[in-house]
Amino acid sequence: MADRRLPSVSTMALAHFTNDSYTFMLPALLPLLLGRLGIGLAVAGVLVTVYQASSSFTQPLFGHFADRGESTRWMAWTGVGLSGVAAGALGLAPNLAAVAIALFAGGLGTALYHPASAALVARAVPQGSRGRWMSVYISAGNFGLPVGPLVVGLILSTTGLEGIWIVAVPGLIVAALVRWIGPAQAPAALAGVSLVAVVRANRRLLAGLISVAATRSWASALVGSFLPLYAVSLGASIVESSRLLTLFLLSGAVGGLIGGALADRLGRDRVIVIGLVAAAPFCFLLAAQDAVGPAFLVAAALSGMFLNGSFVVLAVRGQESLPGSLGMVSGLMLGLSIGLGGLAITPMAIVAERAGIPVVLIIAGALALACALLTRTLPRLPGRAAGPMASPAFGED
Repeated sequence: MADRRLPSVSTMALAHFTNDSYTFMLPALLPLLLGRLGIGLAVAGVLVTVYQASSSFTQPLFGHFADRGESTRWMAWTGVGLSGVAAGALGLAPNLAAVAIALFAGGLGTALYHPASAALVARAVPQGSRGRWMSVYISAGNFGLPVGPLVVGLILSTTGLEGIWIVAVPGLIVAALVRWIGPAQAPAALAGVSLVAVVRANRRLLAGLISVAATRSWASALVGSFLPLYAVSLGASIVESSRLLTLFLLSGAVGGLIGGALADRLGRDRVIVIGLVAAAPFCFLLAAQDAVGPAFLVAAALSGMFLNGSFVVLAVRGQESLPGSLGMVSGLMLGLSIGLGGLAITPMAIVAERAGIPVVLIIAGALALACALLTRTLPRLPGRAAGPMASPAFGED
């Protein structure tokens, strides 16, 4: 079992890295697409929304399909392959409709891949070390996020927009690896059970998980979205601001690895709460900067490490809270929460225009503290998984 586990989980981590590397390719391509297709920023915003909606809000549904049937593996390899093909099609799309279709398909690919693959990994590893294994799997995706824009920039500088099709090749190769080396398919956990029935039976637990995951995602999305703009407003160049965003994302990936390993020893809830509480002062420190100096770099790195480090442990916490619905709850924690986090950007952009970006960063720190408090309301996990800071369980619905 151990001999099989390492290559299979490693394959899923590689696939996660590859799949998530496509996430930020659209923002990198937008300036060229705007000129080529003659579209404005408003239409570009709609295109981004199409991708986010199809990739985030459908994940719990696809995860439930995986819980009900024997199709989890095909969803995983089809998902990462579709993500690659859709990203490669963006450079060849002749008109706005074709771009929208490619983005919708890419979003569906991500929605298929995430819950199915997370459930496969969670079922393939021992519960006692699930935090460590899941941290490797999830953090691989976080490490992939900054790679996409770098690859796009390299291709555009050598072949132009028409050469973007080549980004589909890694997705197709990795899809084949998942098909042949990925974790074995587990028996259906909820055969014949509807999603409505699952939600009704666990409505209080799901409400708690959604509130915690969305609040953390709001905090992280605010820092990640406004960090480059804040840096430019303080005198940094566009290149420097993009590097700061990369620092934030990479620090979050490292935090996920550390948090997942610590969660197996200290308990899920303890690590989540400590990470969120530790993130707040660095959000506040970031808001207090008047120049992009050493303190700015430290605040950006450590806010990313603690905010996104808790994300990995929250995903494991959700899986262990609802072990019979690993696919659905994985889609909830990995997809829906990120989509909900994106909803905070528009109102906070209005706040930033009127009160300044530092106010938004202070709000992000406050949200991290609020999320730590909300974690205390989640039902207690059995054994030491929850840790001594877990709260008593809810009553039966």
